Amino acid sequence: MAPYRKIVMPCLLAFAVVAAGVATISLTLLKTAGSGARAATPTLPYNATANGPYTVKGNMIVGANGAQYIIHGIGRDGLEYNCSGEGPLDQKSLSYMGAGKSTSTVTYWGANTVRLPVSEGFWLYGAPGYPCTAQQYHAVVAQTINNLTALKLNVIIDLQWVDAGKQSGQGGAQWPSPDADSVTFWSQVATLYKGYSNVLFELYNEPYPPTWACWVSGCSYTDVTGYSNDCYCSKTVSYNGVGMQALVDTVRATGATNLAIVGGVNWGYGLDKLATYALKGTNIVYDTHPYPYTSKMPAHWDADFGNLSAKYALISAESGEYDCKTAFVDQLYNYLDARKIGWVAWAWYAQPAGSTNPVCGYPQLISNYQGKPTVATGQYIYQRLLSYVPGAKAPTAGSGSAGPVTVSSPANLWNVQHTNPWKKTAAAPVTKPAIHPTATPVTMPKKYNVSDKVEPTKFRKG
Repeated sequence: MAPYRKIVMPCLLAFAVVAAGVATISLTLLKTAGSGARAATPTLPYNATANGPYTVKGNMIVGANGAQYIIHGIGRDGLEYNCSGEGPLDQKSLSYMGAGKSTSTVTYWGANTVRLPVSEGFWLYGAPGYPCTAQQYHAVVAQTINNLTALKLNVIIDLQWVDAGKQSGQGGAQWPSPDADSVTFWSQVATLYKGYSNVLFELYNEPYPPTWACWVSGCSYTDVTGYSNDCYCSKTVSYNGVGMQALVDTVRATGATNLAIVGGVNWGYGLDKLATYALKGTNIVYDTHPYPYTSKMPAHWDADFGNLSAKYALISAESGEYDCKTAFVDQLYNYLDARKIGWVAWAWYAQPAGSTNPVCGYPQLISNYQGKPTVATGQYIYQRLLSYVPGAKAPTAGSGSAGPVTVSSPANLWNVQHTNPWKKTAAAPVTKPAIHPTATPVTMPKKYNVSDKVEPTKFRKG
């Protein structure tokens, strides 16, 4: 890959023009990836609940009983951009992601794992200027993890956003590499949660460094531009990026043996050069985040990550589809199941009442926090999770599940709404809410750049 260069505003403007309408390319899917819904692989190991501590044995994750353990989960979004958390985080509300008996008003999804995105900025500094201290953020995170632990679910603590050397505040953003604060974050978090047999550590959500050498060992960034949560705007920063090896070493220095999940390059997707750049250490699981972009379609999966599953323990800790259909995720989950690679779907998030934004652009799995699936992607993923129960029927793929996949970008880059009390505005003063684990956030629109899901044009290798 060419040396890292500044992402200039014309690039961002060009991308916004493309995203103003849905850019569509129809590609023929690999026949080997399958078409239409199929039942989960008959021999696929099934676990309804956590069974840690986990170890890596060859290319497998192994549970406490010595048998292969396959993660099937959901990403519970919110704590990376909202210091008090997004939506209800009480035990009952969180339970709908796991196993249970659905009724006319609540839906249980049957996942065995919940991925919890968090922010190093909130963890270390709280939300300056607002009534949320680092200690209060710790309490919200701890209560959420403890609630999920009581439900016997695995928890992936995912360092989703970083602060680019303290230059990207109020949660931070998805910068190309972690930074020095990431080392401090993992030193503290691993120390606190190393005794939790159900907790896994995802060291950084979606790295997009300029080279594999930088991915391993870190590198310096000069004038790198990205969207920042503190100003809801693009910022240009320079900082020293930290490599993934340093984060693995930091976690292990605490005595923690929890699984360390490490995303690849190209926004956490590519693992193609792992044979040359594999990290040193034990209990490492490599992570890929497929989304329906030209360079991340089924034709690329074998080379980019699939073939590596014969040697390394892999997971797909995030994936999704932007067209409210099921063609891409159906192909993806069939592919992952055939290789016994676990997966976590994005995202358990319900837009606030009155929002006019489409659910597809997130992508959003639920329409309320009682677990009601969205149509049709949410419905399909819900059925897919339930299909892993021995004797269950195959999921029903929705419209567009067979044939070509739509390669698309969300139609509106800057206007996905969140419940977010942290937005600063030049308009009338906003009442700052008291923050504690059970606080009800103030509903406010947030201009949200989905570039943590949609690569800037510079990084779209299609």
